[in-house]
Amino acid sequence: MSEIHLRNLDLNLLRVFTALLEEQSATRAGARLGLTQSAVSHALGRLRAALGDELFVRGPAGLQASARALEMSQPVRAALKLLEEAVAPARFDPATTERVFNVTASAYACSVVMPGVVRRLLEEAPGAKLHLLAPTSNLAEDLDRGWLDMVIGGFDHVAGRFSHTPLFEDTGVWVIRAGHPALAGPISDEVLAKLPRLLISSPDAPRPDRRGVDLQRIANWSESYALGGVTLREIEGPISVPDPYSALVMVGETDVAALMPRRLAMLAEEAGRVVVIDSTGEAPPFTVGAVVRSGESGAVEWLLKVICDVAGAL
Repeated sequence: MSEIHLRNLDLNLLRVFTALLEEQSATRAGARLGLTQSAVSHALGRLRAALGDELFVRGPAGLQASARALEMSQPVRAALKLLEEAVAPARFDPATTERVFNVTASAYACSVVMPGVVRRLLEEAPGAKLHLLAPTSNLAEDLDRGWLDMVIGGFDHVAGRFSHTPLFEDTGVWVIRAGHPALAGPISDEVLAKLPRLLISSPDAPRPDRRGVDLQRIANWSESYALGGVTLREIEGPISVPDPYSALVMVGETDVAALMPRRLAMLAEEAGRVVVIDSTGEAPPFTVGAVVRSGESGAVEWLLKVICDVAGAL
């Protein structure tokens, strides 16, 4: 953007620009900003005249950003964020905040780290609200738009525009139900290998080609483990489920054995539901971390510190 453009440009038009990017509709952008559809269209006309580009063209899915608009999107978002921080209160006060935090975390991460976080919020930020949301396929986009403050989970790849903070590591263990007939004698890989096995299949398909993938969650950490010299990749279990909690229910009610994250398995063992058996297979631990937009400060920075403190004490 040249100097003459910037001197004549109303910075409020950039708020309209980002709303149009995210909503792909003048009507929805107006509702978000408290403006009429006509006011949004007028603002877009002024932007087009100032920048010499159409910026948005109508397509089958709504307003589609031009190449120039896409090129501008990240710098404009970053600039508006800096301006908001510059005029915001100098210090975030958890004791008086009524901030709503939107955090995506798997059920596993919620069980392991979030109870301690909730205790801290109730004590230190009683007016705050915490919405814990299930993972979706649009995590990077939702972080970009500000609809999410943070994503907690295991990641194979995190785009450079995000900040990734490791929280804790975990490994895999085998679990069978308490009272399983196999517990009558010593449990070895050979004994486990003869049991019907339940596999946890992540809904996230692995993506070897990461072009265009901004936030790739771990899909198959368990494939690194072996049982009786055979890797799990080569074992076809008779049953598969989409998540560790479904696996715990199946294990607790049947004679199947399942491999799952240690910290979650230990919680179930403490409740007397299962027996944990260490895997003898050599496999690296996987890391659970928190992802936020780069440069986050204030409320999100405070919440991230709380989560890091809780995770560090696990």
